[in-house]
Amino acid sequence: MTLIGRRASPKRADAAIDTRLNLLASGLVIADLANVVAACGSAIAVVVTVVFALRQLRSAQTANQTLVAIELLTRDRSSDEFLRAEDFVLNELTVRHPPPHVSVSDLPAEARHHVVRLSLYYNGLGQMLAFAAVDPRLLVGTVSYRSRQAWRVLEPYILAERAQRGETYLSHFEHLVHMATHNPWAMAVRKFNLKRFSSYPAELGMNDGSTNESRRASSVVGQ
Repeated sequence: MTLIGRRASPKRADAAIDTRLNLLASGLVIADLANVVAACGSAIAVVVTVVFALRQLRSAQTANQTLVAIELLTRDRSSDEFLRAEDFVLNELTVRHPPPHVSVSDLPAEARHHVVRLSLYYNGLGQMLAFAAVDPRLLVGTVSYRSRQAWRVLEPYILAERAQRGETYLSHFEHLVHMATHNPWAMAVRKFNLKRFSSYPAELGMNDGSTNESRRASSVVGQ
């Protein structure tokens, strides 16, 4: 029995060594996995941080660009200079300088000033639209009709200018008008879900209960 026990002891020692080696290997594998998980977690955290930072940057840029668009659509379009330029282009340009074969550069200084003033305004809005710097609905719903009016008059002068300067001249103006033509205001109204009265003259609720109460209160005070 003693001999057998002595013979078995090396096997037990080897088994113990194998067990320790297996445990050590398992520990190393777990440690490696933990390192990989930690590295992945760090990478994900970096990616999430970058994504949020980019979103905030884009939101800030979009807000600034929207403010610029609103500035153009309100203050600039209502200025006396813009209104004079628009009136000249729509009502006097073709009478004084009839097309075709008259480019923008061929116009006299005053006429050219009005044409360039109006064209660059709509070209700037078209640039914002082309670079997705502003919601297209904002532009289509605001300058659709007036931009198409301006293009209808200015098109032959612009095309004559392109023959001299190249196809890119006022291309963003054309882009804006193209979008306005293929997305008319009637379609935009449906997309906006703007409310309309069912019949005209419109019922404005001027005789509602609150108004009657106000009249009664006024009569009591008068007594």
